[in-house]
Amino acid sequence: MAAIKVKFNGKNFIDTLTNVTNYSQGFIDEVKRNQNKITEKIASTSVNVFYDYLDGLARSHPGMLHHVYEWGQVGDPFARLYELSVSLQGKSAVVSADFLQSDTPSPTSREAFYDKANIMEEGIPLVIEEKDAQVLFFEIEGEEFFRNGPIYIANPGGGATRGSFVRAYNEFYNIYFTKDYLNSIKFYDHFRGSKEYQKNVKIASKSKNATSIGRAAALSWINNAPGERV
Repeated sequence: MAAIKVKFNGKNFIDTLTNVTNYSQGFIDEVKRNQNKITEKIASTSVNVFYDYLDGLARSHPGMLHHVYEWGQVGDPFARLYELSVSLQGKSAVVSADFLQSDTPSPTSREAFYDKANIMEEGIPLVIEEKDAQVLFFEIEGEEFFRNGPIYIANPGGGATRGSFVRAYNEFYNIYFTKDYLNSIKFYDHFRGSKEYQKNVKIASKSKNATSIGRAAALSWINNAPGERV
């Protein structure tokens, strides 16, 4: 009786294993190469979310945040007296906030209070003196007043404005954005598992271009993450 035999050709298994390994390496290399892109995506997303966040907070707490908007336009996106910018520093992204100068006068003045946002945020006392006039005129709750000599204002904007923008900024980045918002858009879930990686494994296992396929899959994974496109 002839021996019963079965023959395996290991070449096909080795080719498949090699292709999958090359695919995985291409994927990993592309992710590492685009780490800055992931960081920039998070930072850029945070900027737009912060604008909406602060506009809503200002409308609900005008006495606290009126100083970072033009007069009488609290919470208006077109009247913001601050702007955020993103800069890349190595593998990190830094979001900076800068105050802008006001270019509109208050309802009781003819001159713009240029450094309104910064002075009220810092709680810097003001001294108002006459300019081309013998007396100062001002109005409080509809009643007109005249005064000869300088006026000292200890808390321009009111006590509630001092440091309020910085507090809102820190609360947004330390709590709301990192712990609530990114979870709500499933940002972390996206990077815990990669559908792009899984769906291309079978194709790559049979291809001599497995490395390129891996790189393309990784780039798609990063670009399709929830948030702003960069």
